[in-house]
Amino acid sequence: MWRRPLSALAVIGLVAAGCSGDDDGDSAGSGEGGGSITLWTVYDTADRIATMQQVLADFTEQSGIDVELVGVSAPDLSQAMVSAAAAGDLPDVVVHGVELAAGWVGEGILDSAVASELIDEFGADTFNESALDLIRVEDAEGEYATVPSDGWGQMIFYRTDLFEAAGMEEPTTYENAIAAAEALNGQNGVSGFAVGSSGGDGFTMQVFEHVALANDCQLVDDQGEVTLDSSECEEAIQFYVDLAQYAPTGAGDVDTTRANYLAGQTAMTSWSPHLLDELAGLFPDTPLTCAECAADQQWLVDRTTMLPLFQGPSGDEPTQFGLTINLGITTSADTEPAKELVRYLLGDGYMGFLSISPEGRFPMRNGPEAGDTSYVDGWTELAVGSGTQTVTVGELYGQEAIDTIAEGATGFERWGFPQGQGALVTAMYGDLELTNILRDALDGAITSAEAAAQMDESASRLQAELG
Repeated sequence: MWRRPLSALAVIGLVAAGCSGDDDGDSAGSGEGGGSITLWTVYDTADRIATMQQVLADFTEQSGIDVELVGVSAPDLSQAMVSAAAAGDLPDVVVHGVELAAGWVGEGILDSAVASELIDEFGADTFNESALDLIRVEDAEGEYATVPSDGWGQMIFYRTDLFEAAGMEEPTTYENAIAAAEALNGQNGVSGFAVGSSGGDGFTMQVFEHVALANDCQLVDDQGEVTLDSSECEEAIQFYVDLAQYAPTGAGDVDTTRANYLAGQTAMTSWSPHLLDELAGLFPDTPLTCAECAADQQWLVDRTTMLPLFQGPSGDEPTQFGLTINLGITTSADTEPAKELVRYLLGDGYMGFLSISPEGRFPMRNGPEAGDTSYVDGWTELAVGSGTQTVTVGELYGQEAIDTIAEGATGFERWGFPQGQGALVTAMYGDLELTNILRDALDGAITSAEAAAQMDESASRLQAELG
């Protein structure tokens, strides 16, 4: 297992009216095109908007195709797309997470035939096979729901100084994590583990899926039968309940868990690699707030290690939850200009696209030809940070970490996708009822066995509604 001390990073001291972006690409023609299309993206902060606008300006100069850029926050994207579909006002291209892909094909939102044509054109062997496995769809016009761009794997970030002082083992397993959380909780105002705990929350859903997969708690079996009432799932829920006893007070979500870690107020958290630039003091929008960091921006990063793999007592092997970001072409798109944009964003403009928050965007297209890794190599040279406070991705991670990330990206684990139940995953991430049930268990209103039974019933009901 790879684990990287982060001290190496510290060498450097709703559909919105606005726009945002996160694209890059392929060759886009000779500038003899024309027309206008719309791109929706979940990368919607001001700096990401500015970067994406430049990427699209370069595309327009090459192709003659204008692109209207619309930023939509990730939590709002699912409902925004459903509402836009009902109004007959879908974008031409959408940047989205993999959990939405299969369901959107079933709802008539994404054009799987066009996506499959593009993947065939690019060459399926130029893509990460794991990313393609997550977007395969059954009973659709095309084999693939969408076109993969990039992705990240969930990590456990932990405070090595606190672990070493207490003589704790690294939190690679349920047993080690709960022992450390209990031992470290309350020491000098530090909590044990900042965990997602909010009902109706996508971040909580991701962290719970990460924990569940580690214990071989599967959404469905090989026949597609929902299995969330299994002993493995009950065990995963009980672990989550036990771990949450040592969480900071208040709701745990994407903002509060990050804030607690950056403040030096928790010993562990489960987060994506997007935390890395903030830990290195390179993202001013979410600055380091730990008391010691005021005098030393390296203080927290010097004392942090991240672990990509996690294992529960019933898990056969350590696993890593992964999420891929994709470029979907909708069923109402102006197809040829939309395809031209995707070609650009995964070809000539790929590095520009990935330069938007690159620390958490490992390329899912390796290179322009089979066996070519030039896109992965180019990603390592992208700058992380802002202004004069930047490092390259390669400097941020180090070669050992990059090799491990590349290897891990070939085996991201997710519920439902291997069994052809991607549409059910979409429905569950839109519904988020499992997090409400989990919240009831965290509050002590129901037991872990009751929570597992209710989760199974909720998922089975959604599956039946899908037909």
